[in-house]
Amino acid sequence: MKKILKFLLAINLSSITAISVSSCTTPLKEDRYKLPEIDNIKYSNKFHAQNPTTGMMNDIQGGFYRDGKWHVYFLQNADGIFDKYGYNHGKFGSVWYHVTTTDWINWSYEGPAVPKYTTPYGDQASGTFYEDKENYFGYGSDAIIAITTSYSDQGQNIMMFYSVDGGYKFQDIIPEPILWNPHANENENFRDPYFFVKDNKFILYIAEDDSFGVWVSDKPTSGYKKTGNYKASHPMLECPNLYQLKVEGEETKKWVLLYGGNGGWGVDKDDLSTGSYYQVGELDENFVFTPDKNQKSKRIDFGPDYYAAKFMNKSYKNTDLESLYTSAWVSNWAYNFAIPNDGRLGNMSLVREIKLKNFGDAKKPNYEFITTYQGFGNKNETLNNKYLSGQKLVKDLHLNGTYYKAVFEMGLNDEKLGPINLVIGDSNYKVEVKLDFENEVTTVNRSIDYFFVNGDEEFKKTRTFKLDLERISKKLNIEIYLDKTILELKLPDGKVYTMLKFVSGDNTEDMYLETKNQSSNILKYYQL
Repeated sequence: MKKILKFLLAINLSSITAISVSSCTTPLKEDRYKLPEIDNIKYSNKFHAQNPTTGMMNDIQGGFYRDGKWHVYFLQNADGIFDKYGYNHGKFGSVWYHVTTTDWINWSYEGPAVPKYTTPYGDQASGTFYEDKENYFGYGSDAIIAITTSYSDQGQNIMMFYSVDGGYKFQDIIPEPILWNPHANENENFRDPYFFVKDNKFILYIAEDDSFGVWVSDKPTSGYKKTGNYKASHPMLECPNLYQLKVEGEETKKWVLLYGGNGGWGVDKDDLSTGSYYQVGELDENFVFTPDKNQKSKRIDFGPDYYAAKFMNKSYKNTDLESLYTSAWVSNWAYNFAIPNDGRLGNMSLVREIKLKNFGDAKKPNYEFITTYQGFGNKNETLNNKYLSGQKLVKDLHLNGTYYKAVFEMGLNDEKLGPINLVIGDSNYKVEVKLDFENEVTTVNRSIDYFFVNGDEEFKKTRTFKLDLERISKKLNIEIYLDKTILELKLPDGKVYTMLKFVSGDNTEDMYLETKNQSSNILKYYQL
């Protein structure tokens, strides 16, 4: 996702225009900038994967499951030295960095897998993995193929790499792009290829600014011709993914297009910042996605820091699937470089399983995802007890805090539902989540005693969205996943919300919940 400058212009945030290094003016930078010392107390997460070195990580590249282990990849530039303005005092270029896990919360950092600068066509940015079980590429049925975006002085083009050692090291299939940007002079955007096979055809979905181009060939590494395009909501569009999912509890199967977009843009903007979206539909005879009637694009995560998401499953195919596993880059281009940091920029969200469910009926379907966070199924409860409104977890209940999962379960009674306020923070930051059942609105406010040279307004913006009462049945549940720099929430109506946070380091971080007219409140707490 080295398209940052165009992206920032697209979201039209005046507070971040100073970061542009493509303008005619001299870019802002910190003279004689030096990397700070690594600060584990403030910036090291426990159960979220993060950049293992100084430099930057961003887009998640997905991965695959093999021999009891998940292999996951993200973009990383360990040679970059970025100051608060985003000026790079080091070197450029991304690799696909490899991590593995068996449980989604304990991570092994395996190292760079897809290399940079091994061909004349620069480094490798976002794309797709493909397990070549049918041996289409000729490297054997255990081969892993990486379809990437190359960045060089010849622009954005599509390349392919292969691995025969289980995904630890990749080399180029041919030392040049398999598909060149045909409109490089008019539109430089030609990136983030999503690759799949259908009906003996090899298909690429490619982000081309405000649309996804569909490219089809009879051969996997050459001969691609454009058969159409799809203009999704919320451009600039990035990171396309396409899967056929079974609808929960039905025989129906639907194609789902998932992608990155800008929530502040378009007639159906949500003003929640950049994010990851999905839309339900079908594929036509040219393999072009066509949305179902009245099925608008919907947000996967309602927070500002869930972008460039990728999707995985245990099948090598993208059809006939029960669910997907998904994770995203936890940050935002508006303030990515300006945040408090120790030189290690970039984190990965918790992995979630998502399933497609019809909340409407056969005549008027309403397809939405139901989300289940992964990694805590075998964790024992540290506490399971009644909870009194306003009790602080650390100060009053004497819990350790810092790294945990907490679940508030609230019974419903016959009275009108009163408001619920969740407050998390310390002497440096504060997050307030307000559930207004009367007006059916959720409000999230994030504040911090820190000024961002870029994106200050975007970071501290109050965000509001619909509270879906029809999604709430017998209980009101709130799930909280708190790590050192990341907070993830699952709200009572099933919506999920991801955001960055930055502690003071003085051990004052705490959390409490205020309720009214809810009965038999229970707190389940899992210490990590």
